[in-house]
Amino acid sequence: MTQKLDVEKFKKMLLDERKRLEKERHANAEGEADRGSELSDYDNHPADAASETYERTKNYALGENFKEIIDRIDDALRKIEEDSYGLCDRCGEPINVERLKAIPYATFCIECQGTLETR
Repeated sequence: MTQKLDVEKFKKMLLDERKRLEKERHANAEGEADRGSELSDYDNHPADAASETYERTKNYALGENFKEIIDRIDDALRKIEEDSYGLCDRCGEPINVERLKAIPYATFCIECQGTLETR
């Protein structure tokens, strides 16, 4: 038996998560800007330059990850408006409610996700 989705509850979860990620993304970007101005006042030792490069690369990757998840949340919110939220993008079957509670922006049911990951 398929459990009925409380779409409004999931919409709130998605909006709250989007807000949290935007805040974290903004804080990450501010930290990167502060670090850049702080380090420009010092002579750069090669090890310092390597550390700075590592940090910038890490922060860039984090920023991209935030962007990807925010985009997926926006897609889920669009699906709510189109009344297609909770349906697998691959097979069209309902995504298990427990999966959506864990990953409210999931686009595939667990079976299709498993198939895609083993390819």
